[in-house]
Amino acid sequence: RGVVSVLQFDPVIIRLQAEHEPFQRFIERLYAALLGTEAGVEARFHAAMLSSAISVAVMHPLVADLDAETLRAQLIQMSRRMLDLP
Repeated sequence: RGVVSVLQFDPVIIRLQAEHEPFQRFIERLYAALLGTEAGVEARFHAAMLSSAISVAVMHPLVADLDAETLRAQLIQMSRRMLDLP
């Protein structure tokens, strides 16, 4: 996770990801899953907030000591709360 946090904001990596077709297809599928059938500003904002929260939370120093299983369980639990799911 530490390496990912460094690479995620590296300008060269960002450019490579923007040019990498499989990564772009993945991002499109991710946003489609987050947006569902909704459209408009509110839906896009919710998708942006959720994807940002997840991507930053997994590399935050406060959770650096969590093992992968605990982190995964917490991500699922919090995502369900954010999406108002049971």
